Amino acid sequence: MTAAPVERRNIAEVIESAGLTRRHWLYFILIFFLLMADGMDSTIVSHIFPSLIKEWGVSIGGGIALIVSGGFLAMGLGSFLAGRLADRWGRKSILVVAGLLLSFGTIFGGTANNLNAFTLWRFIACVGIGAVLPTAVTLLADLVPERRRGAMIAAAYAGLGLGTTVGATLAGFILPTQGWRTLLIIGGVVPLVLTLLIWIGMPESPGFLAARGEMAKARRSLSRLLPRLDVSSVEFFVPDVEELSRGTLRRLLTRPFTLTTLLLWAFGFVSLGTQLLVIQYLPTLLQLPVPGLTTVQSSTIVALYGFASVLSLLLLGAVLAKWHHFGVIALCLACSALVAVIVSFVNDAGFIPLAVALTAAGFFLPAALGPTRNILAVDSYPTDMRATGVGTTEFSARLGSAGQGALGGVIIGAGLGLSGFFLALLVPFGILGLALAGLKMLARPPKVAPVEQAPARDQESVLFTS
Repeated sequence: MTAAPVERRNIAEVIESAGLTRRHWLYFILIFFLLMADGMDSTIVSHIFPSLIKEWGVSIGGGIALIVSGGFLAMGLGSFLAGRLADRWGRKSILVVAGLLLSFGTIFGGTANNLNAFTLWRFIACVGIGAVLPTAVTLLADLVPERRRGAMIAAAYAGLGLGTTVGATLAGFILPTQGWRTLLIIGGVVPLVLTLLIWIGMPESPGFLAARGEMAKARRSLSRLLPRLDVSSVEFFVPDVEELSRGTLRRLLTRPFTLTTLLLWAFGFVSLGTQLLVIQYLPTLLQLPVPGLTTVQSSTIVALYGFASVLSLLLLGAVLAKWHHFGVIALCLACSALVAVIVSFVNDAGFIPLAVALTAAGFFLPAALGPTRNILAVDSYPTDMRATGVGTTEFSARLGSAGQGALGGVIIGAGLGLSGFFLALLVPFGILGLALAGLKMLARPPKVAPVEQAPARDQESVLFTS
């Protein structure tokens, strides 16, 4: 009696063949709302700066700029550590730790009695914020089919925009009556609940577990992801120990990844720094003597900005499901530059024109500056080094945020106002366009390995017996 024929496939192919399931959508929703909490935290903190100035006498160019820049550096540290640790200890485990840091740092920040205590708790929260995004993106990328990866990441990133809207709305309602401490406590409880749900409800990446040689856990994870799959007929191969022993960080800077990694770092450095620069300083810019809006008016505009970003990122996800990401990202950058010029011309035109112009800015800027670096990064690296690749890209992004956070204080202090602030955004848009062009030139069509030869670097092969 002859043995049944054997078909050799890797885990990515198994997930791809299954398509999007209800489990995928459940995990997507959990990550979407955790990113919403992440965006909400950044937004509510920007709205409490005027309260800190009044209560503690903090200066914009000194204490506030220090909190913003130090927070961005903490986010960078969190991104770097999360990427490295997620490729060693697991995406889900590090994501849960990151969510807890974000939650408790924000909650206890609301109990601070002076600027030093507030800065310490803010640092802890920002480490968590920096760790959440790359780890969540990597886990989602590992769990969903590859052909839907860019669309799902872009759609999940819309949670950050929704967080901006929710955070601004909460600030408008809570700050005038309950104060900034209550606002921070609420901002910490929301991610705490979501983190616990992720801990209970989501599986670890089966590809990661297989790459680490943890075959029993990989089977259980794959079974949770695809419950209709008969995992008893799946035999996982032990990965190549020599390949796993190679330094993942060192691999990022060796061929064929060297130039791609450097361009991704440049893209991340500029993109997130520019995005958070706008979010952090927009309420303060709107309340300057020109245009001279009230707290409620500025909160309304920021809420509209965030709501528009949600719509644009959901649309971006749908577009990326059909068109290649390079052309789509280039179009978003061009539209963002145009909108920045328009905002600079209506800076003193009053509430309604500013609301319209900044809503348009919210539609284009977050799409160009938000998920794009992660979409580019997850497609640039194999599974066993993906978290480190995304994490280091995010680390460079947070470094850029720190530098541009300080720059924002300089721009405001120099009296350039809202108009000069948005005209200055043309510089980072140009840099991003050049980096994107370089990544496009380096992109190569994926090499399809023969069925009987699984790519060595994926380290996640499985056998399916008929």
